[in-house]
Amino acid sequence: MKLLVFSSLFPNRTEPHHGVFVKTRLQRYLARHGGEASVVAPVPLAPPIGPKRWTRYRRVAGSETLDGLRVSHPRYTSPPGVGDRWRARLMARSVRAALIEEAKRFQPDVLDVHYAYPDGVAAFRLRDELSAALGRRLPMTLTCRGTDLNLIPGIESVRPQIAETLQGADHVICVADALRDVALELGADPGHVTTLRNGVDLAHFQPGEQRAARERTGLPADCRIVLCVGHLVERKGQHLLIRAFARQLSKAPEPHLLVLVGGGDQAGLARIAAEENVDHMVRFIGPVAPSELPAFYQAADVQVLASSREGWANVVLEGLACGTPIIATRVWGTPEIIDGCDAGRLVAPTIEGLAEGLRGMDALRASGARPWAERFAWEPTLDGMHTIFERIRAA
Repeated sequence: MKLLVFSSLFPNRTEPHHGVFVKTRLQRYLARHGGEASVVAPVPLAPPIGPKRWTRYRRVAGSETLDGLRVSHPRYTSPPGVGDRWRARLMARSVRAALIEEAKRFQPDVLDVHYAYPDGVAAFRLRDELSAALGRRLPMTLTCRGTDLNLIPGIESVRPQIAETLQGADHVICVADALRDVALELGADPGHVTTLRNGVDLAHFQPGEQRAARERTGLPADCRIVLCVGHLVERKGQHLLIRAFARQLSKAPEPHLLVLVGGGDQAGLARIAAEENVDHMVRFIGPVAPSELPAFYQAADVQVLASSREGWANVVLEGLACGTPIIATRVWGTPEIIDGCDAGRLVAPTIEGLAEGLRGMDALRASGARPWAERFAWEPTLDGMHTIFERIRAA
């Protein structure tokens, strides 16, 4: 099986954590089922001046090899301020030559696309040209992962583009049933939509001794630690969590520390912590390499996911696999992970809901965390992918 993977959600040496879940699934598939892959991961064409989040794209190489994967990074036009309705068209026009060239060189069996918009729509626009270049039909899968179905279809000019792509793809993979429901609502054929959830690396994410983990991470041994892992952006809800933490734990009999792992708007969140008079109780760690994450889960007494939107939150399973109880907001795919788990609790995505969860953290049974995570091994997902790839290749 030869997979031509197309997604702007893919790591590069400048942003090694960006879209790492796409790379992880691909590597695990190849390790289990064999085959080859070539990745086309477009990045925005960076202006010569502008915000740091844009200019950093200039440092991304045109092509590179990541853990044995051949990855090319063609630039696509997506300037700030351009209307959402045009983004897929601009992406398709920008990457057309590079994608066709790579298809002719690599001769793929399947076009494996991740994220419905703009990536999925752009790839769908180019599929006929790719097939013509190959002299045969190139089947296409589309994996939907979160905001591409739980947010972006709300844009009136974009919704029909996503609907057309979902209806035209040979198969649609959703990482949660909640996303599958949206795909069906947008007209996808029920026989061509499958839920295949992300698994968790049970060998990498394992329980460990808490004191040793705190020494490794530099976290204090004499307090209870509430951990939140995720980009510091509004939809991840850290601004709500800080206020809930202040409300519930700032005057608790024993000391507590809120530890935020991830990059983003640290300054804005620090201002909220100061407003709540808990700045001395909040620690910002910044981005952490995947190899270092288990120690932070092991060091924590509880993890909190405060998001307002999630497709399938990998951090929930990672923490549970390390034996860490979880308080998480009842949004999208998250209940599909936690419902029935006595090491987890679902709460409303509000300050009040998060405070309620923190108030009941002692009732969570940590011993149930690891056994629950073991229910979510990667193998069923990888085998499901293989079945889909083989079926659409033969069609």
